Parts: sequence; C-alpha cells; structure tokens
Amino acid sequence: MVKLIENDEHFILVSLLITVCMQMSFFAIAYTLQIDKVTDFAGAANFLLLAIVTLWLGEDFSFPKILGSLMVAVWSLRLGIYLSYRILIWGEDNRFDEMRSKFWSFLGFWIYQILWVFLTSLPVIYFNSLDSPTEITIVAGIGLSMFAIGFTIEAWSDYTKFNHKLHGEKWCTDGLWKYSRHPNYFGNILLWFGIFIFCFTYGAPLWTIIGPLWTSFLLIFVSGLPFLEASADKKYGDDEEYLRYKNETSILVPWFK
Repeated sequence: MVKLIENDEHFILVSLLITVCMQMSFFAIAYTLQIDKVTDFAGAANFLLLAIVTLWLGEDFSFPKILGSLMVAVWSLRLGIYLSYRILIWGEDNRFDEMRSKFWSFLGFWIYQILWVFLTSLPVIYFNSLDSPTEITIVAGIGLSMFAIGFTIEAWSDYTKFNHKLHGEKWCTDGLWKYSRHPNYFGNILLWFGIFIFCFTYGAPLWTIIGPLWTSFLLIFVSGLPFLEASADKKYGDDEEYLRYKNETSILVPWFK
C-alpha cells in the first residue's frame, strides 16, 4: 500500500485533497473565462481520477478491486462524455445564469461539487484501501446487478431525452420517460446503491452509505428534481396535456406513482 499522507490508511484525506485541488482549478478557469463547458467534465473526471488513484495506492489489483473501480470509471466516462457533448451542442448551462459572474455564488456551486464527488465516492475509496478480496460473492453480485441495471436506465434515458430535444419537441414521453418524469435520476441513484453494496460486501463500513444517500439527497431535494420540476412548470404549467402527464406519471421511480 502506498501512503501519500501519514495516517491516511483509507485514502480519505488524499482523496479529499485531490478533489479540492481539481475542483478549485476548474473553478478558476470557469470563473476567469466565464464559461460552463468545463463544469460537468470536472465532476465526471474527478470521479474517474479518484477510482484510479485509490486503486493504484492500494497496490491490489484483484478482480473485485478492479471491478469496483471499473464501475465508477465506466459510469464517469459515459456521463462525462455525454454532458460535455451536450454542453457543446447547447452552448451554455442555464443553471449558472444567475451566478456565473458572481464570485461567491459561483464558488459556492464548486464547493457543492467538491462535496458531491468526495462523499459519493466514499464506498469505493474505502474499499480500495482494504485487504484483497478473493471472489465475487452473491451479495456482491446483487450490487453489481443493481449497478448494471441503474447504468442502463440512466444511459438509455439520457440518450432518449437528448434525441427528443434535438427535434425541438416539448417534454419527453419516449421510452422510460413515459413511466417516470426523471428516470435518469432513478438510474443514477440505483447504480450508486449498487456500488455501495458491492463495496460493503468486502468490508467497506456501513457509514460509507453516505455516498449513495448524499447523491440521492442532492438529486431529490437540491439540484435535481426541484430545479427541473420548477423549470418544466414555468414552461408548460398552462398546458393541459403536460399537467395530465405530470399528474399520471411518477416523479422518479418508473411505474410507481
């Protein structure tokens, strides 16, 4: 095991340091140039970096360890490529319209992103510091299956909505969007709980469940559902068809109103 910081046996401090340095560097670029194009890339790339660095620091390349980091890597690569391509197509992110030019408000978002990346990554960070597991257990397989299902739901939902918006149509009701107003968020939450279960099976402590709980909290109560629901209500709140869709369709979990 490689220790970059004394007494940091589980790579918590080094992971926090990497995240703070990376996000503050991208904040400086984004604020100086007044651009949105690096924001989502910075978050996704940070997840990827933590998975790779902690795997390397653990000096343990057993199959379960590689698989744990690979789940985070595949998710972050897919999300980073998708979000970066989307911002290049749309040009700007209207989430930052009221804060982009305000130093402290914009800095607040990047601190929020630090917490998102670091806390959500805790299960795999801790897992990569533990002794080598030898095999894939049944419970680990359940976690892996949850990740695979969640990843598929999120990717499929993102692809469906992106194509829908390219055609200039209103709210999306294609694919899983017919059964959930935010199936991509449901997929994201599911896959992170899957990663936690996988890591917990091999010794990651129960408190690292803060990872999936934190990302769930952000999506459900902070930056996900509240923002998008308010935006949709503002655009289509007078449209009876939209109101019918909203009333009949689950906000998050497909098929469960």
